[in-house]
Amino acid sequence: MASEGGPGYPSGESRDGYRALFAPLLAHRDLLLMDNRGTGRSDAIDCEPLQSAKVMTLANVTACGRMLGEKSDLYGSGLAADDLDAILGALGVKSVEIYGDSYGTFFVQTFAARHPGRVSAIVLDAAYPAVGGDPWYPSEAPTIRQTFDLACRRDPRCAAQGASTHARVERLLAVLRKPHAPIRPTDLALVMDSAGLDPLAFRDLDAAARAYLADGDAVPLHRLVKEAYDYEAFDSGGLSAHSEGLFAANTCSDGPAAYDMRLSPHDRVLQWERLLAERRANDPNLYAPFTLDEFLAMPLDYSYVPLCQTWPVASPAHPSGQPIPPGTKMPGVPVLVLGGDLDTTTTPPETDAAAALFPHAQRVLVANTGHVTAVGDEYGCASAMVRTFFSGGTPDVACASAIPAMRLVPSFARTVAAVEPARAAMGNHAEAAELRAAASAVLAAGDALARANGFDLTAGSGLRGGTFTAEHVGDTDETVRLHGVAWTNDQGVSGVVSFNATTGAAHARLDVSGPGAGRIDAAWNAYGRNARASIGGKTGGRALAATMEAP
Repeated sequence: MASEGGPGYPSGESRDGYRALFAPLLAHRDLLLMDNRGTGRSDAIDCEPLQSAKVMTLANVTACGRMLGEKSDLYGSGLAADDLDAILGALGVKSVEIYGDSYGTFFVQTFAARHPGRVSAIVLDAAYPAVGGDPWYPSEAPTIRQTFDLACRRDPRCAAQGASTHARVERLLAVLRKPHAPIRPTDLALVMDSAGLDPLAFRDLDAAARAYLADGDAVPLHRLVKEAYDYEAFDSGGLSAHSEGLFAANTCSDGPAAYDMRLSPHDRVLQWERLLAERRANDPNLYAPFTLDEFLAMPLDYSYVPLCQTWPVASPAHPSGQPIPPGTKMPGVPVLVLGGDLDTTTTPPETDAAAALFPHAQRVLVANTGHVTAVGDEYGCASAMVRTFFSGGTPDVACASAIPAMRLVPSFARTVAAVEPARAAMGNHAEAAELRAAASAVLAAGDALARANGFDLTAGSGLRGGTFTAEHVGDTDETVRLHGVAWTNDQGVSGVVSFNATTGAAHARLDVSGPGAGRIDAAWNAYGRNARASIGGKTGGRALAATMEAP
């Protein structure tokens, strides 16, 4: 059994990913997926304008609650867990080995607590606790600070900048709080809070902050913010792929809430205003380096805390915040709890808290990994642990500390003249300016490849102009075509990048216009901390042979 996250994503829509994860086991086992009530083919909640809005706002959540009316308390994890129990009974299945990722871990915990005899083994991937959670999510901001600093320290070029990403972000925020700043502090909070879902934020932010602080170059920051909001608004399959209404209904049914959900919405709003004022006075650094108001102004599916202040009052039959009845103990079955050490969505402290609920849980933190470790696992580490665990073996956890560090952007430059040159190799006749142009072209190609992979795009834009298209062939191969992509303002790069996701091998054939015009070939590996790119071809009419840090 596998259970998808959200809440709001139907498990059936993730069938391919789960079948890939469990493929070696399916010759002898069945895989069961259930679209939880209110999602997918289980009468997905369709709340407009909440469903199609670009960001989740309180007004739209309020309207959704009113639309559902007396049904608004029927979409909690407890009732969904009882649905699964009924399905297993109808199928004549005594028990399941059950995997959940993200919100799916909350659902799995709820199911295990309410129906302990139905589970024989559990994997929680990107977990947070179904019991005892803090409604203010106090681990969020410390995790954001720590993960960005970790990513920088693990990248030699970022580490060489001195200080820390956190220190640079604090300097950046001081500027962004002034009038006429290019982005809002809240926008930066969204970029950093969503980094566990979008590793491009780790890749770009430190260099983007330096570019703006040193040179007033806001283009890289603008792009990060646009991508964060585009990701927030992205809906790959409409209602059948994700129900925003279910997200609200489930979250407000399960809690935890900072305010008393038994109060009327009017009285709850007043209580919330008092509680927020008290926090401002007594705990103003809860979300440092952001203020409480900056952090809580993010879209509600990221800030969470204000989400349910106007939701309808639940009936006594389905009390809010109690998907697991008080005092219930978790079953003593084997449990594997996985988390990424760069996960800003379900944080490592929350993963620890979930593991602590079970008497026989093994917790493994996977290095250099964000949100969800086993589905789509390009390194084959967490996925192998899950399969071994469900086969009754002892997972080999050594790989969890061996995942390569993320490779961060060294710096952003407005012009080719400001790009660090590639290093001349044997047979090179290109001059320093042409070596800079070659390095800029490779950075443009690497950036397009990273965006195509990071968002699974079929088309996108270059940093400062131009476009790219991407074609995914099978599960591993990808071709990215650049059309005048501009990493700097004075250069255009066209050509093709071929990439293999299994090996990480990338090969680019590029035509360069502007400074150092010519045709170059480059090859590098997208994985690993110290990989280098080899560059050949002609630039400025001269033979080029060089190397550089891989993009």
